[in-house]
Amino acid sequence: MNAESRTQNEELRNGSRSHFLHSSFCVLRSSFIVHRFAFLLLSLLTLALFLPPLLRNHVFVLRDHLDYFQPLRFFTASELRAGRIPYWNPYNASGEPWLANPQTGVFYPPAWLLVVLPFATAYMLFLLLHVLLLGLGAYLFFARKASQGAALAGAVALMFSGPVLSLLDINNNLATLAWIPLALWCAAEGAWRRGAFALALAFLGGEPFFAAIGALLYVVIRRNRDVVWTALGAFGLSAIQLLPFLDLLRGSDRAARLDATTILRDSMPLRDWLRIAVPPTLNSSAFDAHLGQHFLPAIYLGIAVVAIALAGIRKQTLGWLALLAIVAIVASGPAWLASMPLTLFRYPARVVPFGALAVAALFVAGWERIRAYVLPNKRWVDLLLVLIVLADLVPRMQPLFASAPFNPHPLPYARAVGGELKVLRVGEIEPRQRTVWMSGYLNLYDRRFDVSTAAPVVSDAYARMYRQLLEHPSHALLDRISAGWLLSKVDLTHSFARVGSIGGVSLFRNAEAWPLAVLVDGRVIRGVMVELDTQRARVVVDTPHPSYVMLTQQRARGWTLTFDGTPAEDSAAYGMFRGFRVPRGHHELLWTYRPPLLHAGALLTLVTLVAMFVKRSRA
Repeated sequence: MNAESRTQNEELRNGSRSHFLHSSFCVLRSSFIVHRFAFLLLSLLTLALFLPPLLRNHVFVLRDHLDYFQPLRFFTASELRAGRIPYWNPYNASGEPWLANPQTGVFYPPAWLLVVLPFATAYMLFLLLHVLLLGLGAYLFFARKASQGAALAGAVALMFSGPVLSLLDINNNLATLAWIPLALWCAAEGAWRRGAFALALAFLGGEPFFAAIGALLYVVIRRNRDVVWTALGAFGLSAIQLLPFLDLLRGSDRAARLDATTILRDSMPLRDWLRIAVPPTLNSSAFDAHLGQHFLPAIYLGIAVVAIALAGIRKQTLGWLALLAIVAIVASGPAWLASMPLTLFRYPARVVPFGALAVAALFVAGWERIRAYVLPNKRWVDLLLVLIVLADLVPRMQPLFASAPFNPHPLPYARAVGGELKVLRVGEIEPRQRTVWMSGYLNLYDRRFDVSTAAPVVSDAYARMYRQLLEHPSHALLDRISAGWLLSKVDLTHSFARVGSIGGVSLFRNAEAWPLAVLVDGRVIRGVMVELDTQRARVVVDTPHPSYVMLTQQRARGWTLTFDGTPAEDSAAYGMFRGFRVPRGHHELLWTYRPPLLHAGALLTLVTLVAMFVKRSRA
């Protein structure tokens, strides 16, 4: 090939890449121009919802905001801001994989807001972004077969519905749900590359079950051979998170060997569906007291929305009606769901937001039908309907927006509690006393050690041990797992010293608990120096006799050990905990953790990004 030909080919390749970037920009620009009024209105409505707490520098505090997602995201962002990738959480469940859990959002771009902005502002903007994304995606999807006015009304009805706003505090569910209407729009448009990105981001948002439902809906809508390319693209783009997550599922059981009744306790009886058209009475805990389930605080969709949706039922919308029926069956918690692997259907009522999507689609079809007979082509009629929907929904959902200043030190205990020994809760936890019970991930703010975890996936062996500990507690087991502090409403003074009591919950001290790292020499136990972080565990010992070092952190795939700088094999002598036999003298043991398949996943994601770009440039 001569120089002139090479030059021409290079110009063509550069031109293709420029065309790809230019065409993508043009698509976004043209979509904004055509739909700019709807986009701006949806943005303003979402901002109005979040503006009061943003101006006050508040965060939402209802339910899982307070003791789960805020400490989880605060801990993750703190590690990333310090320049450390949080591979492991040493503070819960005697150690647990952290990066491999999609809820932590290490690889989810919107979650990076929490790294670069003040936490309270970033947390609220994260929620705002996903409510808006859900609305914009729904609008684009509805507008394909409906007028812009009807699509706008449908998007508003979905965004501000009870089932969607009930996910604010379960914000990994919200983050994943937010991408699904956009993915469905890509399916309908035949934009398989954009669809792959949307589905990958849905998974990275942190709720694999919702992402799987979204992928299934994508296939149903697209029904074309290019769904294979979409699936491969989504898999490759999310592989950096997906492969470590799949490895995490090995030997894990989300059910923690619970019985079927407990697994399906938040099922939604069919009679509850009547409440989608009955204004809720939210009690002091922000739950509709009339509901039979208490996973979603409110399921109200609006009187006008439901009434107009009924008018949208016809042959062309039977697919949405079928989706609604499937959601109702799954949400009711039939017994066979309890046998599903990894209890994918635990909390069956969480699928109700997909029912809200179906009702919103029927609402759009119904309004199109009605609008044809009532002042057609008059935009103010659509805006009037939007105002009616907002006036009906938003005031009734106000208890879901309870907010307060962000407090990174909410626990009423001295930092010594859980600082060097683990905390164990005994007895039923009262949700209204979350800080007193140190529930969820509240321990992560001050990096205290907790015997349990709030993670959705836990080692099956550890779950069995923990259940045994609660059902048949023994001093020997409590001592060995380093449970030095106990919280309980039950009087335990016959075995432990009471340190104090707050709100009827007493704090007890187990003086016999082993340190996190111990040197076992016959019948003698001596403490040793230990350093733990999200990537490694370092133990320094000085022993006059050959001994066994035990570290009360879970053994897991991905840990490697060096003994005095030389690679060594971890011992299984103490079951699920890590250990190593050392000779007499001064020694250093260094365990280092890397999530299995992380490097393979990162390589696959990089290759997929390059391949999709090159393939599009050559198209």
